Amino acid sequence: MGELAHGTMLVGALAGTACAAAGLRSGRAADLAAAAVMLAAMLDMAFIGFLPSLVWVVLLLVTGLALGARLRRFRADAGIGIRHEPRSLSRQLHRALAFIVGAWAFAAAAGTGAGASAHHHASAAGLGFGAAMTAMTLFGGWLVVRLIRDGRGNRLHAAEAASTTVMLAAMALPGLLPALG
Repeated sequence: MGELAHGTMLVGALAGTACAAAGLRSGRAADLAAAAVMLAAMLDMAFIGFLPSLVWVVLLLVTGLALGARLRRFRADAGIGIRHEPRSLSRQLHRALAFIVGAWAFAAAAGTGAGASAHHHASAAGLGFGAAMTAMTLFGGWLVVRLIRDGRGNRLHAAEAASTTVMLAAMALPGLLPALG
């Protein structure tokens, strides 16, 4: 199971990085840099284990917050709300949230090492984590369907959203299984 989850995470991270590189335009270097951070985290988690999990959690969280801040700045500069440009803003929101929820998944998969006395707290945290992962999976699925139906050159963005959603689901499994069992 662990190898399958790691393989799926790597495929998702590689596909997301490839989509970010293929869609690289001026001002989009931050997307490629963010994808590289996610890919490095997945490679380290799957093969190397060079950096402690806490370092990756912090890096993913900071990257997600930076992407989210950029989203807010984009909305303010353009003077638009999410209703006026839903696909572009939804893509950017999905990307930012993927890093934040991915950091949570990374932390959940690493485990806390807490004893049996923390079982109640761990199951409550596991329930919250499961709800966040379900919401992200549903949001990602909706976004992929919406982008494919819209057409107009959104296939690359749909592939990125799909790969990110699959990667997050694979990241969630190692963290969710102990909470369920």
